[in-house]
Amino acid sequence: MKFDETHQLNKPAASVLKMYSDRGYFERKYQTLDGVKDFEVLECELKGDSFRIRHRSQQRSDIPMPDFAKKILGEYNTVIQQDTWNLKTGVGRLEIELKGVPLKISADMKVGGSPNASNTFSWNVSCSIPLLGGKLEKLIADDIRAKSAADMVLSNKLLADY
Repeated sequence: MKFDETHQLNKPAASVLKMYSDRGYFERKYQTLDGVKDFEVLECELKGDSFRIRHRSQQRSDIPMPDFAKKILGEYNTVIQQDTWNLKTGVGRLEIELKGVPLKISADMKVGGSPNASNTFSWNVSCSIPLLGGKLEKLIADDIRAKSAADMVLSNKLLADY
């Protein structure tokens, strides 16, 4: 399932990319977001114009789950996420793994704009479970959309420091 989301941000692209390439931003963000616990940075590196961070946390879904989904997804799921950025071009990629769940979740990202930037996410959610895969993809996409607004609000709040 493919869909797009856009975050409107209240500073220029250079400030947004500075924030997106700061380990401290991720630590503050995931320690603040509701439904996230046990956040841990696994890897983080900044080399020239390239930034990459890989982290793990326990995350709760923000939408009601039908019984079939509750059997696949627990109340909290172990999420391993990697964000990579080319800071020169403002192009990034987000890859998410839910441990023990046959889902592939990714988003291509593009930051641009002045005086206020936006981050456009082109999401792709796919599930290999026969018959139920499409329904689970839709539920995960709905959960991403439900979390998106809170993520944008918090990112704008944290952006004040950059």
